Amino acid sequence: MNNQPGVRGGGLGLRERWRRGASAAIQAATDLLLPPSCNFCGQPLPSPGRQPLLCAACIGRIAPSAEPVCPRCAAPLPPLNSGPDCPRCRHRRYAFTSARALGVYRDRLREMVIRMKQRVHEPLTLSVGYLLAQSMDPIIRQDRPDMLVPVPCHWWKRMVRGVNGPDLLVEALATSWNLPAARRVLFCRRRTRKQGMLLPAERVRNVRDAFAVRKSYDLGNTHVMLVDDILTTGATASQAARTLRRGGAARVSVLVVARGVGLDQRPPP
Repeated sequence: MNNQPGVRGGGLGLRERWRRGASAAIQAATDLLLPPSCNFCGQPLPSPGRQPLLCAACIGRIAPSAEPVCPRCAAPLPPLNSGPDCPRCRHRRYAFTSARALGVYRDRLREMVIRMKQRVHEPLTLSVGYLLAQSMDPIIRQDRPDMLVPVPCHWWKRMVRGVNGPDLLVEALATSWNLPAARRVLFCRRRTRKQGMLLPAERVRNVRDAFAVRKSYDLGNTHVMLVDDILTTGATASQAARTLRRGGAARVSVLVVARGVGLDQRPPP
């Protein structure tokens, strides 16, 4: 089995370094011609712009709260909760070991995630990725993964949407943390129904065996961080993590922008 350049060993390939350098130069030139503005509300920002290109007001509305969250599923913990998990995930079986989120899927963050699913809002997705990197930097310093892997979408969905948000999130995270962005390790091998339209049990069946690891990658004894825009029941992330572990990953953690805690997240009876 062949190792792909930049996947193992924590280093970045020459092509990746060149691409990031070119991107920074393009951004600097753009700032000179077009004053930067908030990628969410459009308010002017100080020039030259620095990522995340979000104004202080928007960042303040989506900043992580001080309330404790479950380290296993990233959901806010109820008062007086005890133990290593929470009522939302206590009876659930995940293939990932831990999950982190920028915040709860509601209000301004919810609107951001919805916009991030559209190609026209690619700049917003990148800015949210940089903000996510800043927020999670202390955690990454303590438990640094070997690579970042986006949750993939089927080629048909990507063609229709024109973008896969997790790819852009990984780009921002990899640049901020100087980590390999392994975008092609995992792929979606069949079309699935939209998870948000299904009940929890249906979501598990919907994504079962939907992912695969490309045989050209060696994941042996690695810590993979799986990146997505939202975690709700955890069905998609868990299936993707299970696939990565079958492909040789020693451990899979999850990082998302938002943690959904709707009615379908009530604890099982």
